[in-house]
Amino acid sequence: MKINPYIFRGYDLRGEVGKDLNPEIAEHLGKIFGTMLKRRGLNKAVISRDFRATSQEYSQALIKGLNFTGINTIDIGMELIGTFYWAQYFLNIPTGTYITASHNPAEYNGFKFAIGFSETMIEKDMQLLKEMSEKDDFEKAEIPGINEGKSIRKEYFNDLLKRVKFGKKFKIVIDPSNSTAGEIAPELLKKFGYEVIEKNCTLNPSFPLGTIDPTEMKVAKRLSEEVVEAKADIGFSFDADGDRIGIADEKGGIVWNDILVAIFAMAVLKKHPGQTIMYNFLCSKAVEETILKNGGQPFMWRVGHSVLKAKNREVKAAFIGELSGHFFFSADFYNHDDGIYSMLSLLNYLSETGKTLSEIVSLIPKYISSPEIKVGCPDNLKVKLIEKISLKIPQDFPQAKIINKEITDDGIRAEMKNSMFVIRYSQNGPYITVKFEAKEQKKYNELKKYISELLHFYEEIDWSFGVNIEDLG
Repeated sequence: MKINPYIFRGYDLRGEVGKDLNPEIAEHLGKIFGTMLKRRGLNKAVISRDFRATSQEYSQALIKGLNFTGINTIDIGMELIGTFYWAQYFLNIPTGTYITASHNPAEYNGFKFAIGFSETMIEKDMQLLKEMSEKDDFEKAEIPGINEGKSIRKEYFNDLLKRVKFGKKFKIVIDPSNSTAGEIAPELLKKFGYEVIEKNCTLNPSFPLGTIDPTEMKVAKRLSEEVVEAKADIGFSFDADGDRIGIADEKGGIVWNDILVAIFAMAVLKKHPGQTIMYNFLCSKAVEETILKNGGQPFMWRVGHSVLKAKNREVKAAFIGELSGHFFFSADFYNHDDGIYSMLSLLNYLSETGKTLSEIVSLIPKYISSPEIKVGCPDNLKVKLIEKISLKIPQDFPQAKIINKEITDDGIRAEMKNSMFVIRYSQNGPYITVKFEAKEQKKYNELKKYISELLHFYEEIDWSFGVNIEDLG
């Protein structure tokens, strides 16, 4: 079957509905993935999905393909992806597929394929899936697999209720932008006895508020205003599959997720002194400084939640965090990202310390920091563009510490004494990703001007679309 090769990405599969994806392709992918599983001696898979308009249809088609190859499936229905990972342990099934395009716009959908507890496939296996798909390399089973529908949400909630105990009752704003978490997060928080202010919790797959991405400034500002209006203690936003969160404090302050990495590092190191904290190379310098100050061992690694999870088999970090909002409480929960558990963990830390979130944030080294900025660049051009940029930056910043090849091949990080910036290509879409910060406003403005002029120099950049582009001026 002919499939757009660019939908096979670094750690998942994403494409446009009706153009790159349809039920026939979903069934074909089920046959390919099922054949991969059978050849590895595996015969069961967990299936779940987000709220997107095509997710249920694609889920049913994928199951049909898996059953064709003899794989037995358990369909747990619409849940957050953290619940999907949790279900692997609960059902003792290490493999499965979650249907989502995460924070991509409404016209997209996709698949996260899991082979192993808490893990989704990354480059090597995704490339194999692509090659097998192109060759129609699948096998029909003599005895087809059987699909079973099973709800596990109650059991998941009960497990969380046992794990997390709170001494303080918070007033909480939940704004998932009409996505999957709207059906789940308020229900759970009410079981904990919290007062929940529900904003945009009604599911609407037309994405009436735009892209569902907690790192977008417009989403963060909306949450901020909602917290202030409600006189709440804290606010949470979610992406479409619920593995990432966004935060606003009680004053409406936007807390970017690398600062939240630093906060979680303090909380984890209090319980696990001296342990390693892993974070990706988009994160603020404040993260490393906080880890060292609290007696931990900092370990920077490349961007990508699946890549970080895989690396942790070697590193054994107690906690992993990303700027995008993926958090892994590996020492206390599981080695996967679960936005619901991240939310509960932050509430637990606030309860333990007796401090407000703004008071906790004030303990973190202060940098003037941009949000994560994504600028349009076609998939077939972005890799070569970053190669060119990676040669130019060391020439323009000869005194900077350059971090690239020893950690990643998708971008470059330049670190100065009181500032840093990152330019890389996205694994998830046709974008170049940018992040920069400085201690002083003057230096911040200089970096902003440099990066803007640098990217405007290249014709490969498409300024007609992106995320937080206005922050480059």
